[in-house]
Amino acid sequence: MKRFHLKAIAIGTLTMLALDLLTGVVSFIVFSGDSLAAGATQAEITAAGKIIEQNDGYLLFDLLLGSLSTVIGSYIAARIAKHLPLFNAFAVGVVGITAGALLGGQSESPVWFNSVGYISTIPVAIVGGWLARNAMKQGA
Repeated sequence: MKRFHLKAIAIGTLTMLALDLLTGVVSFIVFSGDSLAAGATQAEITAAGKIIEQNDGYLLFDLLLGSLSTVIGSYIAARIAKHLPLFNAFAVGVVGITAGALLGGQSESPVWFNSVGYISTIPVAIVGGWLARNAMKQGA
């Protein structure tokens, strides 16, 4: 029996990354508020980013949205894979951590934020797999 369903993992991971990107842009706009005017320069956007990356409310909101996107992506992967849903959801978490480490670049965020984000990814991904497994057991 095949353990990894690569297509499911790829679709789940891409869904998670797309949601992360979308929610990241939206939360950046919301938390930067009036500090960014229409037509802001790259320097102004970078400066606003450095300021909001120190805002605990923004960071907690970002962790919540990131966790939600991980649950959704791993849920989708587990539903597509059908067999071994928790294992495939776990794989989405591993790929997500790897992508975050490789694509994340240098972060100005506090150490606690990055630590919580990386440490919580696998358990949160498994929650998505668990939800999918329960939904499949119930015939949903």
